[in-house]
Amino acid sequence: MIAPRLAALGLTWPQETAYEILVGAGGARSAPEIGRVLGLAPEATVELLESLRERGLAAVSGTGYRANPPEVALGTLVAEHDQELGRIRRLTAELQEQYRDAVRGREAAQFVEVVTGQDQVNRYYLHLVQRARYGLDVLTKPPYLAGAGVPQTLHAEDAGIRRGVRFRAVYDGDALDEENTLAIARQSIEFGEEARAIGGLPFKLAIVDDSVGLMPLDIRFPARGALLVHASALLDALIALFEGIWARAVPMRADRLADGVSELADRAAEVLRLMAAGLKDEAIARALHVSRRTVQKHITEIMTTLGARNRFQAALLASKRGWVG
Repeated sequence: MIAPRLAALGLTWPQETAYEILVGAGGARSAPEIGRVLGLAPEATVELLESLRERGLAAVSGTGYRANPPEVALGTLVAEHDQELGRIRRLTAELQEQYRDAVRGREAAQFVEVVTGQDQVNRYYLHLVQRARYGLDVLTKPPYLAGAGVPQTLHAEDAGIRRGVRFRAVYDGDALDEENTLAIARQSIEFGEEARAIGGLPFKLAIVDDSVGLMPLDIRFPARGALLVHASALLDALIALFEGIWARAVPMRADRLADGVSELADRAAEVLRLMAAGLKDEAIARALHVSRRTVQKHITEIMTTLGARNRFQAALLASKRGWVG
């Protein structure tokens, strides 16, 4: 129908309908004739037809009204409409430039804050744990700050998990060589923390509710301070980094956080020693008179216990801990 197209030019439904009637008539029509078709009173009909005349859509002809040619009448309205759109486009461009200037002028502190001092960093981290509403994601690795208020942090984590916050932590393989870290990991997992392990974490990181992150100012010297990262492209990149590491890391269980080969089953310990010696799965299976599937099951257990991503890393970690010669 033509009505929606005319409405886009600022015409009302009665105006559109009346103009269509005049166009279809092919000549002049009196106000009473138009009024009967539209079901309008005489005064309202005259007012409507006069509005068409004022817009250039109709003209008086004798005792009635006739339609002006659509190509001319509507063409004029289209031209006016295009001029208005042009003004709006120019205004939009001006406002966009003002917006860019305002964004460029914002202080970097609105996106990234520097937290200095060991105590201040510890307080910020504890605050992040306490304020978490639905999720806290952590990458943890040495070196650690002294006096980090571990009991308070563990208490805050336990309280958060109890109120439904999802805690995810990825531990660096080197961190699990420290008895204190192992004890903390065991405690957190018992609370309900989802823990995984991987070697070679790039730095420490904490992300709360995907809205703010905390990372060291200098990854080699955490006591120098930390960066508090608010919603920005940088925070989006840190979230993506964590998710990628989480996907590759090995799940940990409280009963698999061993700190000696004695924690492994005897057969698994034998598999570890042969694997470290460079034997393949089939060779190990033949040496121990077990199936290849059994060997692979033990290797999975070994990698989980060590927090290793692959056989080679498992052999290195086992050697480093003195589990194998």
